[in-house]
Amino acid sequence: MSLRDDEPAQLDMPHAATNHTPARQVVRPFSLWFGLFGGPVAWSLQLLINYPLAAHFCYPKNLPLAAPTYDGMWVTAVVVNGLMILLTLGAGATAIISWRTSRDNIVGPHDALLEDGTGRVRFMAYAGMLVSGLFLFALIMSAMPLFIVPVCSYGA
Repeated sequence: MSLRDDEPAQLDMPHAATNHTPARQVVRPFSLWFGLFGGPVAWSLQLLINYPLAAHFCYPKNLPLAAPTYDGMWVTAVVVNGLMILLTLGAGATAIISWRTSRDNIVGPHDALLEDGTGRVRFMAYAGMLVSGLFLFALIMSAMPLFIVPVCSYGA
């Protein structure tokens, strides 16, 4: 400790030497949540839009039809699938950017990652990459029948 007024006082604390955190790039919470839940929300929206669309125009009453009552149903379903695939790709890209931003923020032992939230950010970003990939696969697989089977497959 210094007794002179012109010198700053320095305390002998053991944690003061190891508590230097460099300037980190911060990942916004919205980016983490969008990266994690963008794919599942897109898949849910695709299902909630396309299923009633096909049900209404292919089965308007008690009997199924051979052709839909709305001529643009196939185009509408393809556009909805395309938009949801783009949304999932955006969520995956956001998760990748969040993970790359947070992976260089490691300072000290891995035990310390829990104290400042870095581990949580990296986990959410990595989980977002995995979830986005899984739901991208689900969206592509659910879009395949549009190109393989007739729109209203009854009687075809």
